[in-house]
Amino acid sequence: MHAWQIIYLVAVIALAAFVLIRSPQGTAGKVLTFMLNWLAPYISITIAFIAIFQQGFLPAIPFFALAGFCFITFLKRSTNASVE
Repeated sequence: MHAWQIIYLVAVIALAAFVLIRSPQGTAGKVLTFMLNWLAPYISITIAFIAIFQQGFLPAIPFFALAGFCFITFLKRSTNASVE
């Protein structure tokens, strides 16, 4: 795995842990939830496909797992799914 891939994994996991532990409210909470629900999964899937073509299937597994985790976990917190 390349260094930038590891840095991306650590950054998204840290951001997800922060949102799950602190549960920010307001505009910041909506922006973070949007990022973790839509941007992080699609970026992770793109990186996973790049990893498959360049490095093989095993380095892509954490990115597929991260995409699934973010999409499933933060779907309930999505700005489109919240009722206020």
